[in-house]
Amino acid sequence: MQTITQEQALSLVEQHWQITGSAKELPSYADRNFKIHTSRGNYVFKIANPNWSYADLDIENAALLHLAKTCPDLVLPQVMISRSGQHILPLTTTRGQTCHMRLLSFVEGEIYANVATRDKLDQTYLQTSLGIAIGKLDRGLQDFQHPSMDRYVDWSISNLPELREEIAYVKEEDLRQLVTRHTEYFAAHETTWKQTLPMSVIHNDANDFNVIVAASAANPHPHVNAIIDFGDMCRHLRIVDLAITIVYALQHVEEDQAVRDCIVAILTGYQSQHPLTEQEIRILYHVIMARLSQSILMATRAYRRNPDNDYILVSQVGVRRLIRQLDAMDYAHLQDLFLSVLYIH
Repeated sequence: MQTITQEQALSLVEQHWQITGSAKELPSYADRNFKIHTSRGNYVFKIANPNWSYADLDIENAALLHLAKTCPDLVLPQVMISRSGQHILPLTTTRGQTCHMRLLSFVEGEIYANVATRDKLDQTYLQTSLGIAIGKLDRGLQDFQHPSMDRYVDWSISNLPELREEIAYVKEEDLRQLVTRHTEYFAAHETTWKQTLPMSVIHNDANDFNVIVAASAANPHPHVNAIIDFGDMCRHLRIVDLAITIVYALQHVEEDQAVRDCIVAILTGYQSQHPLTEQEIRILYHVIMARLSQSILMATRAYRRNPDNDYILVSQVGVRRLIRQLDAMDYAHLQDLFLSVLYIH
């Protein structure tokens, strides 16, 4: 990315959005993000990597503008309109490349990853609130359409079959067998699922760093009240959003019973806001296992390309534990447990 100082970022915000304050850079994988602190509230100034097209950013902003109307009770980043009436502006980098800049409201709170491991926490309440938030989000997106909704996204679960060649590089034999079985199951059924089950634009990345937790005088229990980072949005089975949410939440629970309880709590919360069909719930287990397989194969490829980065595999410890753990559980019992939420009133 281009070189830009905090002072330059602040100057751009003042020039285009007439907002003054102080700037502090935020960590970002490929973009440049700055938190803008002002007396009227906080914002995030986002300079996208030149690899992101206008259309990639437009679907994100369009979804946020749509959700502001369809999902007013969920806290989401607000799109700030520039003085010229635009919400995405071009910026020429020092290398002469064109990238784009945006300004969003800053969502206050703590990330789920930092809250979920605390002692004396009502885990069921937190997990249920996570399901409620994702259910509200998916309900708000159910009629959203955009010209880029069928774009290619690296982390679309549809790309799992294309990762088959990475299976040979998974060192543990039992893990290779697990990933092979669940990848092949997904590959054999995805087309039918897409033809018969509800599809919509989904967030596609409700990981534990994109889920924001808050507590207030009105509700002192830590609960999920916001979702951020819509950069991986795409059109897919709506059950995929729930499966991804569950995969990340399960990184913070380890015992078998806690794993089952977590899934049911999230599923119950989701069902209360955006009811799933019986057939969707019946494939939830398989979609969860497919997402775990995808995570393993994406990490395997990344490590093969960058073998000096041991963190890639360290971050996989929870994923690999979980796929083994779920595979060892009684499948029929899990299905009955998941389906039980259909009868909760």
